[in-house]
Amino acid sequence: MSVTLTSVRHQVARSLAQAPVIGVVRTASTEEAGRQARLFIEAGIELVEITFTVPGATRLVRDLLAERPSQGPPWIGMGTVTTAARAAEAVAAGSEFLVSPNTHPEVAKLARQADLYLVLGALTPTEVCTAAELKADLVKVYPVPMVGGPAYLRMIRQPLGDIPMLAGGGFGVEEIPLYRAAGAIAFGMGPPLLGADDEETRRRVRRALELARGLPSEEAP
Repeated sequence: MSVTLTSVRHQVARSLAQAPVIGVVRTASTEEAGRQARLFIEAGIELVEITFTVPGATRLVRDLLAERPSQGPPWIGMGTVTTAARAAEAVAAGSEFLVSPNTHPEVAKLARQADLYLVLGALTPTEVCTAAELKADLVKVYPVPMVGGPAYLRMIRQPLGDIPMLAGGGFGVEEIPLYRAAGAIAFGMGPPLLGADDEETRRRVRRALELARGLPSEEAP
């Protein structure tokens, strides 16, 4: 039985609820990007975001999808989807979700037409509301560490608590509980998940997932 795009969107949402960390791959090397993506997948990340800043990003998305033994998870999406042209490229590559650092109406329109899970970026209350009006499934508050971190997120959620938000912008794994307590339901992370070697990266990913779920960890921080 074939799986529709509509069901994929809902499955992506379910995966993010179960494993609330999007693994962000942003590097100048296609080879390194592939290595990071595969390591994130191996370590338990269910949503892997390949940003358009990666050389050959759409080709890497196709490769990762082709390697997957069956329908996800893991789900492979594209990030830094700042324009309608990029959104169209991402859809053509088979991207299963889109992430943008900004709020672009045409990006939202193309995502809705393809029925893809959509994460739009915003910072101010006006931008957050605009993203919600454009029917983003999740609003990425970015770059939240630069404007006050958890305190800022907590403040804007006072009037906007009905809008689901992801915290993004370069905070450490051990800061996840602070953002979770402030109201974030998901976390976009890249370099903070990467360790000096593969085993350290796996440990960081496991730790991030435990903290994102609000579970006690058996590992020391």
